[in-house]
Order: sequence, then structure tokens, then C-alpha cells
Amino acid sequence: MHTKGADVVHIQHEYSIYSFDDRLPSVLEGLDKNIKKVITIHCVRPAQFSERGAVDEKFAARIAALSDEVIVHLPSQRAILTRLGVPSDKIHVIPHGTELSDGDSRASRKRLELPEEGKIMLMFGFVKPHKCLHIVVEALSEILKEVEDVYLFVAGGLAPTAKNKEKDYVEELTSKIEDLGLQSNVIFPNRFFPNSDVPYLFGACDVVLFPYYEEDRSASGSFHLAIGAKRPVVASRIPKFEELGEICDELLVLPFNSLGIAKMVLRLLQDDEFHRYVIDRTEEYRNLTSWQAVAGQHLRLYNRVPG
Repeated sequence: MHTKGADVVHIQHEYSIYSFDDRLPSVLEGLDKNIKKVITIHCVRPAQFSERGAVDEKFAARIAALSDEVIVHLPSQRAILTRLGVPSDKIHVIPHGTELSDGDSRASRKRLELPEEGKIMLMFGFVKPHKCLHIVVEALSEILKEVEDVYLFVAGGLAPTAKNKEKDYVEELTSKIEDLGLQSNVIFPNRFFPNSDVPYLFGACDVVLFPYYEEDRSASGSFHLAIGAKRPVVASRIPKFEELGEICDELLVLPFNSLGIAKMVLRLLQDDEFHRYVIDRTEEYRNLTSWQAVAGQHLRLYNRVPG
């Protein structure tokens, strides 16, 4: 690493990027003692939910111990690192940054060739079983009993590395949509959308859904894209979306609860006062977590004098 003259070295850690060998720890150990070492640990995976047992959490604790300052995105991540013996005064919760966008709904729908009228619920990203799209399909069936012109837009498809179980899941989804007679209300192009389309995907929708089920302690970049577009979010009550409680705790629904999702979406669509409250709170939180605000928190941390 070319670090001569540097005051701070900031490393971003994610399990899918780094292996669990000695390379990253060696880099941290080899840095000049006068350089402040900052590491952002994007995911903290508890031993009981990892296929490798305690390997993941021990590695996170190891690289945290070798750093001067540790950044995480969620309080639940800080709690695990504290349990693992990382001093609490060097762990800093800084939220994932939010890109602010204000896409026009009508223009976005026209660009994406989506229905100009009606309400659109969005699910964004690769289709995988843990994202529980089948639960949203069931919720849509309930919603349509009260509101006719509602659509589910699945802005994504199978990942290039999709395994057979994921391919089978999409086939099962297709059958479920047909069995429930929802073909006219589910828009599922099953393809990848480029980054240039992302602001329009969120701009076109009325509600964004994250009914996931997973145990990793990590923040969601997609969640921040949604709030950055000032769109209401309904998500599973799991660690990944705990910061949605900063906007409105009622938007968090227990996993696998299709009826709960349906009721929450219906309230957003039918209760103007509640909808306005959620939009106002979303506006506040997206500004609080904007990249400009988050950058300021990083700069203050870089300049922090320990002790």
C-alpha cells in the first residue's frame, strides 16, 4: 500500500470481498503507527447464523482490534462487537449514506413503460428466496380486494450466478402468480436494470417493500435508495431494517406476514394523514443520512483525538 504521508487509512470491509486469511490483518499491522487506521465493518454475522460458525465474528473482532476507530451502520452491529471485546469507545455508529433524488412519478413511469394510472409497489434487486417475493404476491392478492388498480413491479431478475434453487423459486413464483390470477397486476420483466434506471425505478413507485428474512447484521443500500427518493418503505422487522424505526416503527412488519404487509400498504394508500406523516419523517431521515451529512461525520471521526 502506498501510504507515505497519509494521515488516515480507511478500509471498507465486507465478507464477500475479503477472505478470512491473514492478508487484511497483516496490512493493518504493517501500517505506520502514526497513521490513524479506520475500518468500516459493513456486515457482522453472529456465529449461530453462519455456516462457518464463529469464524466470521472472530475475524470481525480481530480486524476491529487492529484498528484505531471502527465504523458500523447499526446499533445491533455495535452490540455484537462490544460482546466480542472491542472497546465501545472506538465503535461508532454512522448510518449508510443516502443519495437524494426527486424523480417525477409520471416521467419515471413513462420512461419505464409502466402503467400511468394506479398505485405501484416496488421490489428492487435480484430475486432470491430470502427476499420473500412470494409473501408480497400473497399480500397483493389481499390488497386487490379493496383497491383495484394496484401493481407489483419486480425490478430485477435472477442473478448471473443464480443456483438451481433460485431458478426453481422463480418458477414457483410464476405458478403462484397464475394460480392467484394476478398476471395483470404483477410486472416482472425478470431482467437486470442499469444504474441509470435506478432513480426512475424508485421515482415510479408509491411504496417500496423489503419483506426479507435474514440474520446478518448489515445495513441495506437499497433501503437508502428508497428513502432517498422519499418513498414510503414497508419492511420486515429484522436487524437489517431496524433504522426504519427512526421513520415510523409501524412500518416494520413481522417476517412472512403477508396480511400485515397488505394492511400496512392499504393504510399508506388510503389514510392521507398517515401517509403525509410517513413522507415527512422520511424527508427528515433522508436528510439526516445524506451523503453530505455522513461525510461530515466521517471527517469529525478522522480528526478525533482518542481518549
